[in-house]
Amino acid sequence: MIAKKKAEIEFGGEMRTFYFGIGFLGIFVENTTNTLATLEDNLLKNPFKVLPELMYYSLLYGYLKQDLTPLFTKFDVMEWIDEGGVGVSAKPVIEFRTALIESLNPKLPEEKGVKKKTVKK
Repeated sequence: MIAKKKAEIEFGGEMRTFYFGIGFLGIFVENTTNTLATLEDNLLKNPFKVLPELMYYSLLYGYLKQDLTPLFTKFDVMEWIDEGGVGVSAKPVIEFRTALIESLNPKLPEEKGVKKKTVKK
């Protein structure tokens, strides 16, 4: 299930909740060499490093906000990706990437029935 701020994805042998939004992005930027300005570039240059980091901090955020100790490390996340057999092209990674992109979409729903005003010259 994918919602705007979280996604339930089967990963590492169980259903896991990945969180999105400013909390997750804040700890991701704080703990990596990425900034929001460089994220897209770095993701294109080295998805093998950046995608596991994104996934790790997305999972970690859920534990931190509940004041729980995570039962996994960054290395576990990398192992789970490798278990998919095709690395960053594995189904859970693609589902995560899709959910992340959707969560970053700032497009607001259009109001129905509201006509745009035109200015006559």
